[in-house]
Amino acid sequence: MLKPTISVLVLRHVVNCLDLVGCDPEPMLARLSLRRDDLDNARGVMPLEQFLAFFERAAAEAGNPYLGLQAGRLGALNSLGALGFLFLSAPSLRDAFTGFAAYLATIQDAVRNRFSADEGLATFEYQITDQTLQSRRQDAEFSIAIMHNMCRHYVGGEFELVDVRFEHSCVGDERVYREFFRCPVFFDSETNAFTFEARFLEWTSPVIDPELFPIVEEHLRRRAGETVRRGTSLGAVVRALEASPLDSAPQLEDVAASMGVSAATLSRRLRAQGLRWRDLVNERRMQAAARLLRQSRRDVAEIALAVGFAESASFIRRFGRHFGMTPQAYRRAGDDDVSAGQTPPAHR
Repeated sequence: MLKPTISVLVLRHVVNCLDLVGCDPEPMLARLSLRRDDLDNARGVMPLEQFLAFFERAAAEAGNPYLGLQAGRLGALNSLGALGFLFLSAPSLRDAFTGFAAYLATIQDAVRNRFSADEGLATFEYQITDQTLQSRRQDAEFSIAIMHNMCRHYVGGEFELVDVRFEHSCVGDERVYREFFRCPVFFDSETNAFTFEARFLEWTSPVIDPELFPIVEEHLRRRAGETVRRGTSLGAVVRALEASPLDSAPQLEDVAASMGVSAATLSRRLRAQGLRWRDLVNERRMQAAARLLRQSRRDVAEIALAVGFAESASFIRRFGRHFGMTPQAYRRAGDDDVSAGQTPPAHR
């Protein structure tokens, strides 16, 4: 199965931010066999896993745990390619969010990107859905920060947040986050998101000519169509699984129906690739549990519920069969490896 990718334009922005903070990005680019010129290709993509690793390494080498936040604050019009132009040319902030949520998949795979408004509040959510991609803190903080920055560009200084949430634990000084977003910030949450007053959605103050909006939207619509046509049967299955809540996997019959085939046909296609539906579901749950154990302080019982187990005992047994150790031992091993500068253990 093809690995998820992200536009190199996003890496270009991170590289430019490293220049600004006096950290040479060239050695890190060389390790990816990339040159700066490669990052100007609007159609160029790179493995999402490599991008996430680059971002985490860059923060470590720059000695800056808040690199993602700062890169988000420095986001410019072209930082996200056509998506940035779509957002900032939208006739209203509501249209900006709706368009962004509809087309983020044109520059990044394996992402849940939701926008909702209810009872006077609006929420934007961003989360990587591929549970095997573990090192994602800098990306999460960057993604929330750059969306906040674009809102402030669109609305102006009056734009304020009600709260911000991150799925990872707090690293560094929590006051930095509160001062950055100027609102309460919560960690160890179910997702990465921010909430603001829905009255801002009716704001009409495009930064660039709104006549560009339908032109850019049509361009992104074509790109989205190309992405769908490149998909495979297995890719469609994985996307359906990733789009579901961790604690409630879809039924195979429903996924098959959405693809226009029978459950038996879909099962046969999976078996031809050496896969079974229940194994895909279990792998996703276990990888999600591993990530939560590594990157959050949530207790084992809470993690068990979060990934779809009714009680802790069955979760601990399943986790032990999958990883060869208990969840508690896995967390301790991860903490020890991080302290030693090593990668936490992967599943066997």
